[in-house]
Amino acid sequence: MNLQLIAHEDQAAHTDGLKTLAVANDADIAALAADQAFDGVERIELNFPKFTDGRAFSQALLLRRRFGFAGDIRATGDVLIDQLVQMARSGFTSAVLAQGVDPAAAERQFTRYAAFYQGDALQPQPHFARGADSTGATNEPGATAQIPSLPEPYASAIDLYAKPTPRFGEKLSEAIATLRQAAALGAMVQANSLGAEDMVMTHLINQHRLPISIFVLDTGALHVETLALLEQLKSQQAAHPNAPLTVYQPQQEAVVQFVAREGADAMRRSVDLRKACCALRKLEPLGRALAGQQGWITGLRREQSDARADVPLIDRSEIQRNGLTKFNPLAGWTWGDVWHYIAANNVLYNPLHDRFYPSIGCAPCTRAITQGEDFRAGRWWWESESAKECGLHVKAHSQDAPTSGRSPNEAAKEYGAHIRQPHSSRIAATSHKVTRPAT
Repeated sequence: MNLQLIAHEDQAAHTDGLKTLAVANDADIAALAADQAFDGVERIELNFPKFTDGRAFSQALLLRRRFGFAGDIRATGDVLIDQLVQMARSGFTSAVLAQGVDPAAAERQFTRYAAFYQGDALQPQPHFARGADSTGATNEPGATAQIPSLPEPYASAIDLYAKPTPRFGEKLSEAIATLRQAAALGAMVQANSLGAEDMVMTHLINQHRLPISIFVLDTGALHVETLALLEQLKSQQAAHPNAPLTVYQPQQEAVVQFVAREGADAMRRSVDLRKACCALRKLEPLGRALAGQQGWITGLRREQSDARADVPLIDRSEIQRNGLTKFNPLAGWTWGDVWHYIAANNVLYNPLHDRFYPSIGCAPCTRAITQGEDFRAGRWWWESESAKECGLHVKAHSQDAPTSGRSPNEAAKEYGAHIRQPHSSRIAATSHKVTRPAT
């Protein structure tokens, strides 16, 4: 499938008589799909009103991956050369170039990249899982970008993982009871990372009409798929006044100064710099999100990592230090339990989960995992492979606290707030891996 490039002055000649729907870049794609607005439509035009407004990328991705639109998706508006590759990867199949942009120069953009490591709208598998000729890229001078055809149906996260344990019913009742106990405590908020567990938690809060606010940390470095899910969540929560959603972002000036001083890839140079980046983008806004609260709710599960293996349903260990009680209603759930609930209740989820991203953080610090790797192997993968944490769930501990045999470097892979350090009676940790069909 070619990405058709149309010169601004030639767009009138490329209408083709197709049934076309122009969609505003602030439109809710999910709502339009629910209203059957795309039925019979052969082309959807998505607009880029200015270079800094990229909401149409998210809309294209949703149309392809979530709603299966197979017609032409055309980019219009302020379409510049350096946007074209990402447009193709997000699902666009034609683009009307901005006035003054040379089509030949635009076409050459696609000869610069032989392949992409991460999956995208048209090729969901990460590069290591694809055949040698599956990228569709070409290095022939002046060649038009060859974008791979939409893939054949493949196993989704639901297909792969939705396998509940025998005690799922009991675990669900336990989670609901824990949420009710949290709501009864007073000012309570749920930290929604936009991962599978947290989307389940928000669904339970909505379903039982619990007076629990929701917050999301938009770090400024999230995947386009995650940002698209955030937009869906905003629309969803607008219908649930009992659970209003607030989005917290880092202090922009502090982030700008850090990047100017240390560089955009500072997190790769040392653990200390990686922690500093996490502190700016996550810990500081987290402090604002938790201000004035009696407690908070997380999606921590014991199965996620060795460092989380003894997570309690209710954690009161931080009350003396910060006055907060932490509730972990899904502590005893398995990955199969989570996906069983998502499938049974049609819960929104991040399409990156379909591409072997079980744990999703900032885009520069998250990759897909391969068969047999640990659940969190795709987070900060250039560091050691144990107890990967950004700091949201790490607690202070004494120097002589046992560390389950972890090396100092492994222990350093924590940025600050979800880890409860093991006690002397802790049982031996087990390995937590995600399996999938061999590729």
